[in-house]
Amino acid sequence: MLSKLNPILEVKNLVVSYHPGGGNVHSRNDTLAVQDISFSVNPDESLAIVGESGSGKTSILMAILGFVQPDAGTIYFMGKDIGKLSSTEMNEFRHWIQPVFQDSGASLNPRMAIGSILHEALRVFNVGDNRQEFIQELLTRVGLEDNILARYPYQLSGGQKQRVNLARALIGKPRLIILDEPFAAQDISNQANLVNLLLILRQSYALNYFLVSHNLSIVTPLANRILVIRRGRFVEGGSVEEIIYRSTNEYTRSLIAAVN
Repeated sequence: MLSKLNPILEVKNLVVSYHPGGGNVHSRNDTLAVQDISFSVNPDESLAIVGESGSGKTSILMAILGFVQPDAGTIYFMGKDIGKLSSTEMNEFRHWIQPVFQDSGASLNPRMAIGSILHEALRVFNVGDNRQEFIQELLTRVGLEDNILARYPYQLSGGQKQRVNLARALIGKPRLIILDEPFAAQDISNQANLVNLLLILRQSYALNYFLVSHNLSIVTPLANRILVIRRGRFVEGGSVEEIIYRSTNEYTRSLIAAVN
């Protein structure tokens, strides 16, 4: 059982680089995307990592999800080193941590109706009982009507597709949801509605969010702490109030100015 004093997610001295020829062969032409980054997400809080395009944000989350092999560092989730998980433990890990990506349409199989997409997730996460009731409850939670189940992704708006992605993420009953620029492709009205929805879901499901964005104004309502990075390096971190209202760092102030 995870103690309230222990982080849900802890990243220590993470280094990620990309090699021109692929594989793990290092050369002087390597691109160093993340340089010795450390942070944690504690119980009952949400963390945002903010930086301009190319700052290393996405490389960090890809390492957390296991899509990128770090060059160095350790990632702990609920006290376990994810680099040392067995296949059985990795399946459990995927229940507890779920991503929602920027491109809501690309995350949904265009050949499957929404009902089939959600039922497939129920099968993957081994939800065996009262599946239809479970889906109905999820749709209500994310603000979608029943008739959406017969539709295909191309028939949905961007906001509806992102709500479907959130519903699918909730099927695994996660402790942590990773949000990778989740509002970047949405208009202002959809952004506000999705932020409000995420606030409600966080309380209803006792969720923690790990947000990745270039836009400080989007993450401010959802995060307790903000970590600012630039060119793969830590710039500064602190509470939302410290970063937004009291930061004197030139780079951080430029990010704030960009959304004002």
